Amino acid sequence: MTTKISKILVVFVTTASIAFLGIAVGISKLGPNWLEETQNLADYGFAQTTGEKPQWTSTQRTESAPLATSSLPGVITKSYDDAARRNLDKVAAVTPQIENLKQQITRLSVLIEADEKGIGKREGQLALALEDVGKQIQVLSTDGERLATEAVDIRAVAERTRESGMRLKRQRIQVETDYYRLIEQKRHLLDLVYQMDGILQRLRDREQQLIKQGAVPAGPAPAADSAST
Repeated sequence: MTTKISKILVVFVTTASIAFLGIAVGISKLGPNWLEETQNLADYGFAQTTGEKPQWTSTQRTESAPLATSSLPGVITKSYDDAARRNLDKVAAVTPQIENLKQQITRLSVLIEADEKGIGKREGQLALALEDVGKQIQVLSTDGERLATEAVDIRAVAERTRESGMRLKRQRIQVETDYYRLIEQKRHLLDLVYQMDGILQRLRDREQQLIKQGAVPAGPAPAADSAST
């Protein structure tokens, strides 16, 4: 009888031990893997102390003093709290800069809008000025051709009429002088055209620069109708 009871107890103890072992293994598998959790904190170093009651220490990599000393879950929790605090400090430091940038963007938007209006108005003025200069050049070109023809006619008349040679000579000199003045005036007007073309090109370059910076054109600029003569 005693032998049977002993055998039963042995079987019971063995079964209970296996069951408890399975429970312990299950708990270790279902619980958090704290060693693996340390890999998620790249900015922190973890070390285990020696002795009868070993503990874990956590150290921020940019600092020398340990952040916390306790069990592994405890130091991991402290490390997460420290990382969250540092992130909040960074956000608090960057927030004023973001506000300053927003204010600068608002101020620059107003300036860009004013520049666009000024550029559009100036382009219209230059386009009208170029058109007027082109007309003047056409008139001067016509007058120059007419004076050149008159000069040729005067030379022919001078050859045919010896008696009025001096008078015709003076007239010819006067015509040639006027023709020279017209040529100089034409050259001066052409210089003005080139200068206005340069100003217009710089304004267009400035407009493209503003558009690249984010400006939206206010509307189509009036086309510059420059004369080709």
